[in-house]
This record gives sequence, C-alpha cells and structure tokens, in this order.
Amino acid sequence: MQARRYAPFAAVVLAQLVVVALAPSKPPQQAGSSFASGAYAPGAAGAPGAAAAGGSAGGVAGGAATGGTGAGGTTGGGATGSGAVAGPSGAASSGGGAPGSTTAAGKGDTSHCRNGRQFAGILTAPPCVPTWTKGADNGGTTYKGVTAKTIKIVYFREKDNPVVKGLLQSQGLYSDPADQQRFLQAAETFINSKYELYGRKVEFSFYRSPCQAAPPDPTCFRTDAKNLVAQEKPFGVFYDNNTNTPAFFDELSKLGVINFGGWHFQDSFSTQRRPFHYDVYMGGDFQATLTGEYWCKKLAGKKARYAGTPDLQAKVRKAVVFYPQTEVNTEPAQRLESIMRKCGSDVVDIPYSPDTATAAQQSRSQVQKAKDAGVTSVLYFADPIAPAFGTNQMTQQAWFPEQVLVGSGLIDYDKLARLYDQQQWKNAFGPSDLPMPDALEKSDAAVVWKDAGQSGPPYASSNLPWSYLATMACGIQMSGPTLNPGTFEQALLSGTCNGGGWRDGQNPKRARVQFGKGDYTALSDARQVWWDPNAPSKIDGKNGAYVDMDGGRRYAIGDWTPGEPALPGRS
Repeated sequence: MQARRYAPFAAVVLAQLVVVALAPSKPPQQAGSSFASGAYAPGAAGAPGAAAAGGSAGGVAGGAATGGTGAGGTTGGGATGSGAVAGPSGAASSGGGAPGSTTAAGKGDTSHCRNGRQFAGILTAPPCVPTWTKGADNGGTTYKGVTAKTIKIVYFREKDNPVVKGLLQSQGLYSDPADQQRFLQAAETFINSKYELYGRKVEFSFYRSPCQAAPPDPTCFRTDAKNLVAQEKPFGVFYDNNTNTPAFFDELSKLGVINFGGWHFQDSFSTQRRPFHYDVYMGGDFQATLTGEYWCKKLAGKKARYAGTPDLQAKVRKAVVFYPQTEVNTEPAQRLESIMRKCGSDVVDIPYSPDTATAAQQSRSQVQKAKDAGVTSVLYFADPIAPAFGTNQMTQQAWFPEQVLVGSGLIDYDKLARLYDQQQWKNAFGPSDLPMPDALEKSDAAVVWKDAGQSGPPYASSNLPWSYLATMACGIQMSGPTLNPGTFEQALLSGTCNGGGWRDGQNPKRARVQFGKGDYTALSDARQVWWDPNAPSKIDGKNGAYVDMDGGRRYAIGDWTPGEPALPGRS
C-alpha cells in the first residue's frame, strides 16, 4: 500500500479532535531498559543537570492520567474545526500538586482558581495550585533549558516535501509555517499569563529542519536532533507529526531532552527512554489491544455481512492487516494479529516497505495477495494515505471487502477518508480514536488565540500544537519549582493533570487522555463509527463523514460489548 509514513499529511488532521479526560485504563508496560532508566532516577536528588528534585525517586511508579482537549491539525496542515488529543484538562482538587513537590502542593492563595482548575475558559486548563510567592527561590537552573527565569521549548517542523505539500493544499490541509509561528507566540503569551510557572516564563522557539519526513532519513534526523540541542539548548521539544523517524526522538532522549511526538510507536519505545519520550496519541501496543478486543467481541467467527459483494458476505471473516514495516510499527501490528488469532480468526500479515518509488507496484501485488488468500475484511494499521493507494487497487481488481478501522493514523478523519475509493469506503466501520469534531471557533486554540490579543480565528490546525503545548505546560506547572525530567515525569504519570472522564460520572462522549504507570502516551479510548458518504461533516459541511454509533460513547480496553455493530441500511 502506501510506501512511506506520510508524516506531514497525517499530522494535519487533528484539527478536529476534541479530547477531555480520563482515568486509569492502560496496562502498564515494563519500565525501561535503556540509558534513561538507569542514568536518571526520576525525581531523585542529584540527577544530571538538576538541582535536588522535589520528591522521592521513582516517578514512574505514579499512577493515573492527564486529561485534555483541543483541536488539532498537523504540523503541515489544517482542517477547520476543533479537536486534538492531549492536554491537561484537570479536575484535581484545589491546591493539588505533583507528588513530592511540596511547593506545588499545600496551602496558599487559590482565589484565582475556578472549579478546581487554575483558570476558567478552556477545557485544557490544568489543576489548581496556590500562587507562587513572587521573589521566592525556585532553585534557579534546575536542568538544562531551565533557568531561574525561563523554560525553553522548541516546536520542530520538518522540511516540506513538494509532493506532500501539493496534496495537503489540494485538501485545504496545509499549514503555513508563518501561521504556526504566530500561533506559537500567542500560546506563549497565554501560558505565561495563566499557568503557575514559579517565577519563570516559557520561551517557545520554532525550528525549521532540513530533513524531510516523507520519505524519512534517520541519519538526517539524528544529526538534526544534535544540531537543534546545540543551537537551542531546550528543556523540551515537540514534533506533532505522524512519523516513522524514531531516530529523532531516540537522539533527543540520549541527549536528555524531554520530547513529544511519533504517534503509535510500540509502547516499549517510550519506557526504554524514560523519562524523556511521550506522545499525546495512543501507543501502538495499546491501540492493538483495544482494536483486537473490538474484533474478538464483535466480529470474530461471524460472516462478513458488511462486505460489498454477496460472495464475501457469505464467508466467515478472514482478515488482513496492512502496516508499514518499520521498527516501531511492526510489533503493534503483529500484536493485533496475535489477539485476533487467539479468538479464532484467520489473519493474513502483509507489511509494506517504506519506499515511495514502489508504492503503486506494492499496492497492486499486496491487494492481489490478500484477494487470493480469501480475505473478507481489511484493517489498515497505517498512515492515512495507504488506503488511498489500496482502495483504488481494490476497485480495479473488483474486490470489495469490509474495511474495518483500527482507529489510528487519522484514517478515521472525514476529510482524509474522502480520498479513498468511495465504492470501497462505504464498507468502512469500526473504532475511531478521534472524538466527534467541533467548530474551530469553539476550540481551546481559538480561546488561546483571542486571549493573547489576536483577531479572527487561528489557523485551522492550531489545536494540534495546542494539545502538545497544553500537556507540556501542565507537566511543567505540576512539577513544581524544581523542574527536571524526573519531576516532569512524576507530574504526568502520577495523575496530577488528570481530568474528569466519564468514569467519574461526567460526559461519556469525552475522549480520555491518560498517562499512567509505565504509560507514556495519552489517548486512551475510542468510539464506534461507520462511514456515510452522504452525511454532512461537522468539519466543513461537505458530504462524507464518519457517523457515531452508540450515541458517541467512548470505550476503553475491557469496555467493548459483545455483538456485531448495526450499520443503518445494511443487512
């Protein structure tokens, strides 16, 4: 199918994802084995580059979550609307602080707080903490990128690929770097005025890389990570992109820099680099477990009733999983296949090579292989462009299987799904990580933009970077004055940024964003949807949209109920 990770395109779409809260739901992973776990004891005194950390060692042992909402788009694009995934949403009790951070917790002036949050007006507001005493000692330089007055954060953007840029522009999904920089400035103003930063201010820098993400060049990204750190000297870096460039994040972790990004990497990637690598999207292994449960409870052992032709509808479901054959994507895909096989399903494994030059040839041969194997149901554990190649080939080969969503990679985003052959995609249904979209003007990014004194709306995909910035800002606030990777890890994994989710009796339609023990990715549940080519999208009003089943309820691992989905108008 698609022969490379389509990073800029994939990252674009999150402008519709609205995420709000959660509670513990992810199974813990084995805590790390790489240099990070041994060389930096989270929260421990005397950690490299840090002053005495404000708490006990072992921040990874903390438990719950961090919640968030927002709208998102990609680093390279923008869709109208709101939605992204992660950011602190906070329903913590007034005055709560990071475990071990005595200055963040305890008594003090909380008159500025509203309903247990630091401020009102946005869903991604962090928990309430007392006002820091102006002029008090905050520890000064507690880690590299942190001084007594500043915290340096870098927004990383890869070099534009002309072909990718053209495709993004054709769908109205391209984000101009100038628009991104203007929003970054507004976010800096907002965070510095609203969050408790203990006498410091965040300083955001926009970094333009010479490296292309499609196709990726690991050597370039690794070298550029070193150059970025030498030039910017940051505390943290975020790269809000769907990318198979783990070398970039690995190098930043080796250099001791907090970093966010990647999307759907195998969960061990983060635990082996703790306490440095995080992401706001669902981890790949968690995604596999959630989707595998959906398949086993609802589809396994039953006939493929939602395929497009009678011959396939008469067969018991046999699946194929298409996925990019990369070091961070193979393990989650094969985990999904293993779960499906354990509940009695026959599954064909078809990886594709990240080689753009052979994309068309690969799509022809892989579709033919799946068709010849008697597959009835297709699952793309892939980037959002893979189905554009694959579904076209399926129609050319007169093969109309079910299209079962895995939930990942923004394949479940309305504007991208319109790129797929509609004769095929009318057979699409399954889990969707993305919440129901909302209008951009109602999103947190729009509030941030206007609060900073800007007129009109922010650029269409601004909620994606905001979801990352809100998450990082909450982690910084809840770390207390002694900010370093250990206290930051504690703040996220211990649940001090936890927001109220439906498990707490609140809105069951809110997506749950959760970090937890051994869990360094945030988005933690999915809704069930089907594709309606005639339904108007809330994103842009045009026909072609994913429609909620079950009233938009979200499901975490263990929550899927047995029984096939009922697609309206389909027998």
